[in-house]
Parts: sequence; C-alpha cells; structure tokens
Amino acid sequence: MRLKRFTFSQSFDAHPTVNVEHSLAFPLEISLPECFRQMVIQYDVPPYAHDALRRELKIFIEKEKMSDFMVRYLDALNALTEGTLDVNHLCGRLDNAYRSHVSSYVPPRCASDDELFGQAYNRVIHSAQALDLIRLEQSLAAEVAAEVDKRDAVLRKMDEDLVLQTELGLQKRDIDIPTAVTQLQESHIRSRELEEGRWNSCISELKRIQRRSLRNFVMTLDEQCSLVGESKKSKSKSSGSARSDQFDLGKVSSSSIPSRLATRSSGPSTIRPWSESFTVQLGRQLRTTCNFRLIRADPMDLLINLGSNNSVNSATAPADGFHFAIDSLAERLSNALDIYSVELNGLVVLVDRRVNSFRGIKRCLAETCERSTEFHFPELSCQLTAIQDTVNRLGSRDSFCTPQSKNSAVRTNSVNGEKSEPQEPIHGDVYITKHSNLAGGIGGLAGGGGGISVLFHLVYDESTDREEDRIRSGSRLHCSLSAILRTCFDYDITTLSLPLLLVPALREYMDVSWRVRRAESSLKLLKGVLMELNTWRGPVVRSIQFLAPSELSDKELESFSHVISSSFLQPVPVVVAP
Repeated sequence: MRLKRFTFSQSFDAHPTVNVEHSLAFPLEISLPECFRQMVIQYDVPPYAHDALRRELKIFIEKEKMSDFMVRYLDALNALTEGTLDVNHLCGRLDNAYRSHVSSYVPPRCASDDELFGQAYNRVIHSAQALDLIRLEQSLAAEVAAEVDKRDAVLRKMDEDLVLQTELGLQKRDIDIPTAVTQLQESHIRSRELEEGRWNSCISELKRIQRRSLRNFVMTLDEQCSLVGESKKSKSKSSGSARSDQFDLGKVSSSSIPSRLATRSSGPSTIRPWSESFTVQLGRQLRTTCNFRLIRADPMDLLINLGSNNSVNSATAPADGFHFAIDSLAERLSNALDIYSVELNGLVVLVDRRVNSFRGIKRCLAETCERSTEFHFPELSCQLTAIQDTVNRLGSRDSFCTPQSKNSAVRTNSVNGEKSEPQEPIHGDVYITKHSNLAGGIGGLAGGGGGISVLFHLVYDESTDREEDRIRSGSRLHCSLSAILRTCFDYDITTLSLPLLLVPALREYMDVSWRVRRAESSLKLLKGVLMELNTWRGPVVRSIQFLAPSELSDKELESFSHVISSSFLQPVPVVVAP
C-alpha cells in the first residue's frame, strides 16, 4: 500500500479558487464516486467545482492504477524472463482462473447444511407431518421461555435482597454508611454478573441442543416422507386420529403458553385500536394496485414472540385454553409456511448508532428473540456481531469527524494495520437482521398472515434530523427508504410495515402541523420510489402498513387518512344505473 497526494487547484469566473489536497492509499479500496463524495463533504467543495474536481480525480486515479499495473506487469515479466517463475505453474494458475470464472466450466456448487435444512424443512412443513413438527417447536419454545423466566426471577430476587440489605445498613449507626453501601453494591454486582453468566450459559447450551435436535428431527421426517409415499393406511390413520389430535392440543395448551402473554395482556389496553385500509393505484397508463393500512401502533407491539400474539380479550378468558392452543399452533404453522416462501414480511425500526447496544426497541427485540431458539438463522447476537465487523471494515464515514479520521475513511484501514476502535454507522444507514420466531403483530399482517422475517434497522440520529419536518429529495432518509424498498423488490418481501413519521418517538417540537408536513413528505417520497420500482421491476410489494404513534388522537389519524387519499390515486367503482 502506498500513499499518493492528490492536488486540485482551479479558479472559476466570478467564483473563488477551490483548493483540495488529499492523500489517497493505493490500491484504492473504494469506488470513484464514493471517494469524490467524501472529498466534497470533507473540503466543502462548492457545486460549481464538482465537475472539474470529478474529472481531475478520475484522471489521477486512472493514472495511479496504470502505474500500479505497470509495476506488477514488469515484475512478472522480469521473473518470467529470468527463469525465477515456473511457466507450468503460471499456466496452471491461468487455467484454474479461467475455469473458475467461466460459468460453463465451473463445477456445480454444493449446497450448504443450512440450504439442505431449509429445503427439507419446507418439504416437511407442506406434508402431513407438519403438525408434529409444529408441536415440537412449540414445546421447545416453552422450555426456553421457562428457563428465561427462572433466570429473571432469580435476578429480580437478588435485586430485591440488595434493596432490603441497603435499607438495613442505613439504619445502623455504628458503621461507615457510605463505605458499607459501596461494598454491598460491589459485592452484589459481582454476584449478579456471575449468576447471570451462569444462567445465560445454560440457556445457550439448551438452545444449541434444541437446534441440533430439531434439525435431526426434520431431516429424519424428510427422509421418511421421501421413502414412504402417501398410502391408504396413512389416510385412514389420519382420518381416524382427527379427534385425538384435537385432544392433544388441549394438552399442549397447558405447557406451551408463554408466560409473556400474561404480562402483555393482563390488564385492559389503554390504547384504543384504530386502523383504516386503502387500495391505491400507481402509474397513469399501466396501473398497478397496492394495499395501504394506517394503524395506530408502536413498532414494539409487533416484536412479539410466536405464541404470545393474541388479542387482549384472550386473557380475560383463561378457561378457554383449548382455543388458545389452536390459535398458537395455527400462528406458528402460518409463520413456518412463509419462512421459505416468496411472500415475506418486513418491518422497519429506527435505532441509534450503536449496533451492539440494547436500548429501547432493540432491547425489546433482544428479549423477544431470547425466549425461543432460532432454528433457521444465526442468533441475533451473531448477526449483530457480523454487522459490526462490516461497519469496522468500512471505517469512519461521519461527515462531522476530523480530517484525520476522514483520511482513514478514504483508505478504509490505517496504513500501519493497527486495530482501531469499533466504528458506528451514520445517520441513514440500514442493516438487516433475519428472524423466524417473531409473530405477525397486530391482527396479522396485511399480506395474509405469517410472522416478521426481515427487520430493517434504520439508523436515526436526532441531532442530524432535528426539527426537519420534511424529508427532502436526496437526503439520507430518502436514500434509506429507497434502498429498503429496492431490497423488498429484490427479495420477495411483499408486506412492509414502517413508521409513518419516520421518527423513533414524538418530541416537544413535533406539533400537529409538524406531523402533518412530515407525513405528507413521507408519503410523497414513498409514492415516487414505488412508481419507479413498479415501472422497472413489476409489482412486488403489495401491502404497506403505516404505523402511527400511539399518542395520536382519532381526529389526527383521520387527517392522516385524508393525506393518503389525496396523495395516491384510488380506484373509483363504476355504478351502472338501472
């Protein structure tokens, strides 16, 4: 890696001279547009100098790339002429490279264990053995949830003991109270960390065993289904055991009901449900339809574990455990059918810049994912660790950092190769986590059931977007929402739920007029992106749910519905008079 100094100095008519001096590391590990954008942000290059700077930067980079190529070419040529390089070895490398890059010569790729498991799971879930598999998943989830509840109870008891011992220590007058309280808290923290670590280790081991056992069970069922065809014996057996299956559901209901249901729906709901659906048309000549749904709900309401997503009224009738078991298994079956389908459900959540911090909605997500084993994707902590590694590899990209850190952004990594501190994503970045144990949320998603499979974590920095009531074209939020919708079109995510105002929470300066302007700009932005994607890629996203903050009144929600009606074209039915 070598450093080269790029210098740009040019005067313009009726404009001041623009000077740029920047060090670039070659081989360049970022693209020309990204390098140009970082220079514009760092040195505040005015718009009238963009074309000249881009042209000079392109010439400079191409020249340095050619210089690097000539150095490597001459070294290889000298090694070949001097006899230090084996010609046969060189021909072998060329042949291997040709065979690995030309599709007609590349050998077929072997499917990984995860791909084989996914194919087997999809076949089993569409077979007559699906109910056995769903019951097993339900019992395994209940087992993990019970262990998590035990851990929380133990930690809660330790915290209560600390409060009691602190109160008793404050009543004693013959000791140094501050020192005694400090020692008591330090001892409590050490004991709590050890106890929590022990419980977490046991829960992780339990999940590992469950993951291995269920995968073996799925592969065994798939092998049995492939060897044994549908016979009259299986049909008679299934018809004769219909009533026994219903009886077994009653047994499952007593052990499979997650305890979190009682905590979420034990009391009456303080937020009245409100929703309104729309069917809108996109385009003028070649029109496509899309379903919209405006809901008063918080994104946290959708982050519920499978089996606990039920109405509040279900908690008022505890004796009806039989129907709850049927609903719970049906919900889990619906989610299992959609995991490997072409109709996935996505949810957009707004998070802070720290990837591995669990606060707010990310804490709710972590607690929900912890209550059951993830059988199809890596655990949430593993996914976030991989995302943090990617962010560290990209380097610092903050437009408000120092020039020294910006130089490292262009180089991606420091020259000396020292390990840098963990980097953070910037405002507008989006990272994705995949899940198979999240329920559909409020009343089932508009796409026809199934749980949330894809979570889009939209990084939101309030200091950057503060008091900005409109999402302007070309802003980071505009680019983020466009990227999210493009991902939905590319990967068969047909139902998307997102906050209508694209803010994590309401603040004091967000009055009624601010919220209306924000909603209008969000809908106009969404309309433009949808029309562009529908034109080039066809109608893929069929349902979009707008999550309005739960603090809003019915009157304000009705005003939002009028904004949707005025922003999008709705089909008008033709009424034929008699």
